[in-house]
Amino acid sequence: MRHRLLLCTTIFITLAVAPAATANRPIREVIEAPPDMVISGQCAFPVLGHIEGREIDTTFTDRAGNPVKQIGVFPGNTVTLTNIDTGTSVTLPATGSFQLRAERDGGASAQVLGHGAWPNGNPVTGEPGIWYQSGAVRATFDADGNLTSVSNTGTLVNLCSQLAA
Repeated sequence: MRHRLLLCTTIFITLAVAPAATANRPIREVIEAPPDMVISGQCAFPVLGHIEGREIDTTFTDRAGNPVKQIGVFPGNTVTLTNIDTGTSVTLPATGSFQLRAERDGGASAQVLGHGAWPNGNPVTGEPGIWYQSGAVRATFDADGNLTSVSNTGTLVNLCSQLAA
């Protein structure tokens, strides 16, 4: 999710930021779950990640057609993480939403709300692991795409110890 968050935010930052008033109908996309992925380098063992469910994204544009906001939801999704070496697995809710917003100064803000896994380390501290979020992670970026702040409310739990058994 962190990679997707950074990628989406970077895309928004590179676009011209216009007034937030939208004149166009929002664009709605239903995205099927990504293929299973092997997560390595986060735990002391490889982990197979499987997402069950869909992502529904709604993108709002200004009058010129430039994206100014995107909202994504993950209704009823689950994530299953499996230690490839031992077969130990955990299945958790992955329901929630994200919001990306282009700011007038050329920067962007992003937030991920609800439940879900961060497979590329802790989104706030960068500490290795597969982190499970229950709450919110918020970030802001300047006009050059540099991270200027990141915070979380709720909990972030490293799942590697649960999968090690």
